[in-house]
Amino acid sequence: MTLSFKLLAGQKKIAPFWTFDYYQTFFDVDTYQVLHRIKGSVLPIPGRNFVRLYVRSNPDLYGPIWICATLIFTITISGNFSNFLLHRGEPQYHYVPEFRKVSIAATAIYAYAWLVPLALWGFLSWRHSKVMSMVSYSFMEIVCVYGYSLFIYIPTSILWIVHSEILRWVLMSLAMCLSGAVLMLTFWPAVREDNRKIAISTLAAIMLLHVLLAVGCGQYFFDQPESDHVQDAVTSIINVTKRTPQSR
Repeated sequence: MTLSFKLLAGQKKIAPFWTFDYYQTFFDVDTYQVLHRIKGSVLPIPGRNFVRLYVRSNPDLYGPIWICATLIFTITISGNFSNFLLHRGEPQYHYVPEFRKVSIAATAIYAYAWLVPLALWGFLSWRHSKVMSMVSYSFMEIVCVYGYSLFIYIPTSILWIVHSEILRWVLMSLAMCLSGAVLMLTFWPAVREDNRKIAISTLAAIMLLHVLLAVGCGQYFFDQPESDHVQDAVTSIINVTKRTPQSR
């Protein structure tokens, strides 16, 4: 006898959660479906709901997991390579790969892709119990939205290698707008029947966390390391000290 587990699959009946078949259904997608969902995540169209158009028939974990894993490695590798290019040619510089940043990126990205959807699912479920006319989403559907919405940051993080602050901020803003639009178009139908203040606060919180992830990753992985700022300051002090006796 199958179970209806709303937390992970909405209204779809699936196998018991302790069986292999239960988890296999979350990876039951083909390449066309994944590419179609990726396309929908980078080309949001006003009035089109990502869950209703791409996910509701078959929410999956395959796309979100691989998108997050790919983003973790592209952002850390690109950040290391960017730092290498920044200091290439300096006689005192010795390149050392910063593998610790992989774990930091993994923690930040997977926490955002799983814990935020979990908190949002719990909040929307609570509000749905009070306002029955609200659109409801399952946990898996929310995970899919968040996972696929991160795809745009994969090519963006690669382009962040270029040492141009203006270009980086332009690319970051573009990625945040496209990815954020997917989230707004998806979750606005879920909160628009609720109290106006609660609806606006919910969307603002979604966008705030979204912006914090993008800006935080851009500044941490691609900004000039703090040690370099300290070294530059020390060098400047030494140079000033050396010039002082000469001026006397």
